[in-house]
Amino acid sequence: MRNVKRLSPFFIILVLLISGAKPPTEKPEPKEVELRGNIVCLAEEMHTHYNVELFKTHPHLYGVKTEAGKYYTLLRTSLAEALFVDERLHEKDLIINGRIFPNTQLLEVIRFASIKDGVVHALYYYCDTCYIRAVAPGNCDCCQAPVVLIEKSLNVDSTIPSP
Repeated sequence: MRNVKRLSPFFIILVLLISGAKPPTEKPEPKEVELRGNIVCLAEEMHTHYNVELFKTHPHLYGVKTEAGKYYTLLRTSLAEALFVDERLHEKDLIINGRIFPNTQLLEVIRFASIKDGVVHALYYYCDTCYIRAVAPGNCDCCQAPVVLIEKSLNVDSTIPSP
C-alpha cells in the first residue's frame, strides 16, 4: 500500500501526458505599438458609420482612429488625461506610443506627439513661472498658475526647457 501512495503522483502525470493535457502556458503580454491618428468619440463614430442610436447628450467614449481606419479605446490614465480633457488635441494628427492588451483593442498611452506640416512636435504643458513640464492641463503643482500647452518641433536642438 505504501508503494501505491508513492507512485500515485507519477501515475497522475503519466495519465495527463497520455491524454494530451498541456501544461499551463505563459500569460500573454501587452503589445507595444505606435499609432498615427486622431482622437474621436467612439460612440459618435459608430453613430455616423453604423446608425447606432445615441442620446442627444451622452458621455464621450474616447479612442483613437488610425490612418488605416482602425479604432482603439483609450484607457484613462494620468499619461492619457490630456487626450480626454483638452479638446485642442482632438484636432491634431497624433503619433501615440502605447500598449495594447491581449485579446482587446484597449490602448494604454505611454507618450504622444503631434504632426504639424510633416514635422513631429512634442506636446506638453508648461509653467513659465516655475519652468516645470506637466502631462495634462491644469494648474502648476508648484505655484498653482495655469500651465500652457506647448507644441515644439523635435527637430530643434535646445537645452533651454522653456519654449
